[in-house]
Amino acid sequence: MSESIDSQEVVKTLFEQDEQFNLVGIAAHGHAALACMLCDKPDLVLIDMALPELLGLTALQLIMEHSPTPVIVLSTSTSEGSVLTIQAMRLGAADYFHKDMLVEGLHREGIISYFLERCKLTIQNGVKGVYPAAIQMDGNAELAEISSQMFNEVLLRRRMDIEFHLRKALKLQEFKLVYQPVVEIHTSRVVGLECLLRWNNRHLGHVPPTEFIAIAEESGLIHEIGKWVLREACTQNQKWQKAGLPPMFVAVNLSRKQFNDCRLSLTIAEILEETGLEPKYLELEITESLSVDARLASDTLGELKKLGVRIAMDDFGTGYSSLGYLRDFPIDKMKIDKSFIKDLQNQTVNAVIVNTMITMAKHLNLLVVAEGVETEEELQALRAYGCRFVQGYYYSKPVEVQHIEEMLVHLI
Repeated sequence: MSESIDSQEVVKTLFEQDEQFNLVGIAAHGHAALACMLCDKPDLVLIDMALPELLGLTALQLIMEHSPTPVIVLSTSTSEGSVLTIQAMRLGAADYFHKDMLVEGLHREGIISYFLERCKLTIQNGVKGVYPAAIQMDGNAELAEISSQMFNEVLLRRRMDIEFHLRKALKLQEFKLVYQPVVEIHTSRVVGLECLLRWNNRHLGHVPPTEFIAIAEESGLIHEIGKWVLREACTQNQKWQKAGLPPMFVAVNLSRKQFNDCRLSLTIAEILEETGLEPKYLELEITESLSVDARLASDTLGELKKLGVRIAMDDFGTGYSSLGYLRDFPIDKMKIDKSFIKDLQNQTVNAVIVNTMITMAKHLNLLVVAEGVETEEELQALRAYGCRFVQGYYYSKPVEVQHIEEMLVHLI
């Protein structure tokens, strides 16, 4: 739905590229759009927030009150357009695009497929929210005040830019893995490495995982990225072994979306066969934040264990399901979250908790790794509690591949 000819032409041009989409109509105001929807029952509605006099927001309000149809918001990159987009997100729009980027992108490779993929995903996911009846649409000032409480223009644009460039990151080879050693306390011997994903984009610079992983999961990109990480980690581990370095495990974190993929065990089996890495040298880390069905999770973990890989529970103790996971799932190792390691030497509550965790793990025949160890005092406290393995800046920060061999020779 759009008032300007430019917007109409952009929408038509984009949808003409995919036969799965059928543009059923264009309306200039909310009631006409609603009538169109009730008649044609479309799978998706686009709203141009550049419409004058808040017509875009009014249309969205009507749609949210009368229909669960997913909505994509088109905005301009002006501050006014962004404020309206923010408010549209509050009202339950399922996705959003900057119109200027679409207009410019019609002449750039990838933008059409990118937009269409987001449309399909929006249809699949449906509407994210419900219109909050308490919010009254009385004027721009109130809209701006409500919007500022939830989002701001910079965050919205940042999120969209990250996803746009994330879709091309694998093709452009922008990802790399860094590795942090897991060390045996009594011998200072490196027994394994945890791989961590890093992304550097020529437009965005370094983007931390805390920003892009959630977007990768929401957009569905996490599956391809996760496969790349698994393949790269297994390939690199095999290279180190062939170079004469002592065999050791490499740990890879699994996201919730990856873990819920019914093809996960098959994918990992194929990667192990392709790279030639023995399964015992691959460790998969899961967290209790996965929030999955216990029976399905147990089945998935059972399939992975049959492959011969090891399962570690990461960030142990940070949620409320930790003990249930140890009881219900075939876990080989618990990793004590770094938040419990601070100030151990002063016999704080953390010290009592960590000591209890280590004792419990021994009775359950689980290996234990303490994460986030940074000081000699923390190391000695863990040694006194009987902790065998540690990971943290005390020994090494995560380092790039070219530094691994030198580091391992030094520590072994």
